[in-house]
Amino acid sequence: MNQWIVLLAKNWVELVGVIFTLIMFPLVVARKWTAWIISIISSLFYGYINFSKNLYALAAFCFCNVVLSFYGLYCWKFAKSNQNLLFRFITKSLLLKLILTGIAIGLVITFSLKFVDGSNPLDPLITTLNVIAAWMTARKIIESWFLWLISDVLLFALYSYKEMYPSAFLYVIFTVFSIFGYISWRKQAM
Repeated sequence: MNQWIVLLAKNWVELVGVIFTLIMFPLVVARKWTAWIISIISSLFYGYINFSKNLYALAAFCFCNVVLSFYGLYCWKFAKSNQNLLFRFITKSLLLKLILTGIAIGLVITFSLKFVDGSNPLDPLITTLNVIAAWMTARKIIESWFLWLISDVLLFALYSYKEMYPSAFLYVIFTVFSIFGYISWRKQAM
């Protein structure tokens, strides 16, 4: 019993981050604008958590995700032109733009991390996927769930490697949520 108390005390920031993130994800799947408020809180916790584990690009993404979450909140709740934005499939032209944008973001992140010791090689890839997926989610593009799914699997592997077991477990749950999110959003688009 004492081991659990010590583990909880040692990892309380990570556990709080996990809890807020667990609250947020079902809200996104259910298409609730309040998900973006929880995402802001969750991102602040995970920014600190990732930075403390030398996952600098993921930490930077978390802080950028605070801005993206304000954008998502604006799109889903306040923008009159976007309030009735339907869940939709990606177009070929947007797909090409996002691939090129993803390559550019990935190269910038990879180059930036060359000056930082202790970074993980998966960090730029996961961060790039998350940036593109977050933007696609804010714009209600159904295929965002494919990027989240890939990111979830990679984050499970990365957090397991870093011995961040509460976060690794979280991304097992997120893998399942990503599948349900895709199914739910796809039904909305039909």
